[in-house]
Amino acid sequence: MSLTTPAPLDDVRLLTDWTRRNRPESLPLAEAAMERVRRELPSVHRKADRFLRFMDYQAEELPPELRPWFWDSVARALLLTGGAKCLWAAPRAHARARKAEAEHGLAVDVDHHAAQTLLMARHGVLPAKEVSAFQKWITQTLPPERAYPALAELVTARAAAGSAPAASTHSLLAKSAKAAGVGKEEQSRALAGVLAASRGTAVPPALFTGAAKVFAATPPPEEHLAAFWELFPPDRWSRNDGGAWLRMLDASGAVDALARGDITPRGGVAGWLQRFSRLHKFIGTQQGVMVQRMPSGLYGILPRLAPRLRAEGRPIDTWSSEVGHVRLDAALLAACLAEDIPVQIPPRGLEFFFLEGPHLRHLFGHPVLGPRVERQVSRYHRDPHRTVRPGARSAIGLFPEVAEVVPLVRSRVERLMAEIGGAGLPRAASSLRALDSLLDPAAIAAFEGVEDDLAAIDPVGPLLRALRCGLPEELGWPAFDAAVAELGGPDAVLRVCSSWPTLTLVGRDRAIAVDHTGRVADLDLPAREGRPPVVRRLDGRFLVADLDGHPKTAYWSDRPDTPVPDWAQDEETASWAKEYSSFSKSEWSGYRFLPTPPQHRWSGQMTDGTTVWFGDDRGEPPGWHAWTGDGVASDPSLPDFFSRDPGEGLRWDYENLSLVRLPDGVDSPLGHADGLSGFRIAAAIERPGAYSDDYVIEGADGRRARHHRPRAMGDPYAILRFPGTDVDLVVTQGRDITHREEVCCYSADDDTLQWEVLIAPVELRERTRGGLPFYPPVGFWHFLELRDPGSSRALRGVGPDQARALLDAHLAEGEEGVLHVLAERLPEVTHGATRAGVVRVVTAAAELLRRREALVERVRADRAGLAD
Repeated sequence: MSLTTPAPLDDVRLLTDWTRRNRPESLPLAEAAMERVRRELPSVHRKADRFLRFMDYQAEELPPELRPWFWDSVARALLLTGGAKCLWAAPRAHARARKAEAEHGLAVDVDHHAAQTLLMARHGVLPAKEVSAFQKWITQTLPPERAYPALAELVTARAAAGSAPAASTHSLLAKSAKAAGVGKEEQSRALAGVLAASRGTAVPPALFTGAAKVFAATPPPEEHLAAFWELFPPDRWSRNDGGAWLRMLDASGAVDALARGDITPRGGVAGWLQRFSRLHKFIGTQQGVMVQRMPSGLYGILPRLAPRLRAEGRPIDTWSSEVGHVRLDAALLAACLAEDIPVQIPPRGLEFFFLEGPHLRHLFGHPVLGPRVERQVSRYHRDPHRTVRPGARSAIGLFPEVAEVVPLVRSRVERLMAEIGGAGLPRAASSLRALDSLLDPAAIAAFEGVEDDLAAIDPVGPLLRALRCGLPEELGWPAFDAAVAELGGPDAVLRVCSSWPTLTLVGRDRAIAVDHTGRVADLDLPAREGRPPVVRRLDGRFLVADLDGHPKTAYWSDRPDTPVPDWAQDEETASWAKEYSSFSKSEWSGYRFLPTPPQHRWSGQMTDGTTVWFGDDRGEPPGWHAWTGDGVASDPSLPDFFSRDPGEGLRWDYENLSLVRLPDGVDSPLGHADGLSGFRIAAAIERPGAYSDDYVIEGADGRRARHHRPRAMGDPYAILRFPGTDVDLVVTQGRDITHREEVCCYSADDDTLQWEVLIAPVELRERTRGGLPFYPPVGFWHFLELRDPGSSRALRGVGPDQARALLDAHLAEGEEGVLHVLAERLPEVTHGATRAGVVRVVTAAAELLRRREALVERVRADRAGLAD
């Protein structure tokens, strides 16, 4: 059926032409109605619904016989005008025309009705439900030999105009074709034409399913097969998993044609697979966008596509998606590896999802990915099948059918055993816990004699490493230690308040200020209830600020009866009177200089002795701004120490840079050159994984270390070279990013945790860490020195026999036995705090030994049970 689209709007004369021929007496009404349509059409772009309501009023003024022609004229006028709102209103006008015909029992002009419906379809505005209505109507109205071509033209035109074909298109065509006596070849051709024209629309899965049945019986013409590979839905995610589409591709012969090389999708076969994976990785639901598995049909056709994918050589990305979310599909990755299809290696840190399918052995057997998958499975004990497997924790227990996991778990067991016998004590204890979790019945059965290997591990190794590499109790700041003791011990220190190079320790009724030279001054505090005050030593006097009460009050120690003026008039004093927790940069680093511009008080400070740089945490990345006494520079800058480029693939970690001029005579264990101490810290631009970072740390004196850490750990800050040793320790801000009460020191050689200390005073502790030494803020570690060089020298020379004697003594007599052996075998270790540190690490080694023995007994018992 042919149709000529009207050109100028004035040529929309359906109503007037029909009225002139059939109801000439109503022609004035028809002309007046069309004039009002032309006059109101511009308002559609503003309020389409208002326009339709106005047209409703116009239609009511016309005789019933004229109303269908009036509404069809309105629909044509809207299509000619164009625009989103006109295209929204046109099908509603079309529906009103059909409603008027039905309500008044009017005779329907068949040719006009068919042409009008086809016009709607060609403009892409005919609703899917109208297709079924049209098929029913035209089948009842026209002879079958005319009805079938009209329906086929309609559904093809509608699809070509960008409307998703109706889910029942195949059955509608089949019904009309059967009535018309059309053969199956023609039905297949017509359906293939509809699908080929549907590129860029959301083809319903039900239509794909129906088409698969049709094409399986009667293959479609080959000229349409290439178009079948382009039927991606238009959104950034799908409403289904794409399985029905794949079944249609297979049934139609499109897969075979692609495999033979007869056709090539846009972007190549790899481009098609990449797009399919990215588009169908997530599905849109009423609850939002949710992850989904790839359809089973994809794994059915993948071996047939593999030769062309290998020939193209384009690696497939198995984790990204069109919606920006990331989800690593392990099943798809394994299937690609099984067929030698090139794949991109996922970044470290990405978790593997959908660990299932027949190809997992290829994933576990991959030299790079295998260990990562095993580590994830064994660490989190993820059962991908969501079934109950009692006692299964290792990859061997969770994947008993995959032989490739056995060497991976064996390698992990060997590494953990090596760490138990040679890492730092904290890491050794952590590795023993991991091994205990890893050795489930399946792993025990696979590793004959693992209990004997475990029994042979000697905890003396971690103990010897701790004693030789230095204990935190060996280091101290004499003035700080004396002040802590005078206030009643670490648990009596309520606050530590910095004003470089002075640190003020606040107790319940006394404050003591110390610096590198010793005790500076002290101040008695009045008895009070509530929170302790902030006390800082500034310009030879103390500022005492009460953090309770409204408004807050403060006074200077030389004028205790004179309150500080209104804070708004004295911003610098107000800044000193506040404490932003000991974990804010300027407090944690200790570098607080006078004065501090309030707008830069949170993000840290640096100085070369002449200029002070204040951190500004509002920029991206955070910037540093110089202050020389005349104000803060608006443009960011850095000290000369950071003038060189951090290196290829690296960027400055602006939040953790440090620089300070040391007081004369200070020999900092953090290193210094020409009186300056500080650290250039650079982070890798490309993270090794979503949850990890790599850093390069370099000190002013040239000391250097690389540090790899999970992102949940604290940021690196400095390198401590333990006095009297060649051991470098990377100092980090706490064990993790949420708790900063501790400072952790990791071996620069292997990133193993050597020891940690507590820096938070009682007032700022969120959790208790019993048994840790109490240290000043890290910025004051420049003043640390060996408390007793003789005791430390003796520990540096400890041998295996002496370490074993200490351990045996603890097992036999506890702490008293350790002290007795110290006096007998290491008489040079006389310092009390150092002796306490030795007792602490020997106790930890003894606990490590007990837990190792308990694990050995459990493994032996489990093996005996397996034998029974």
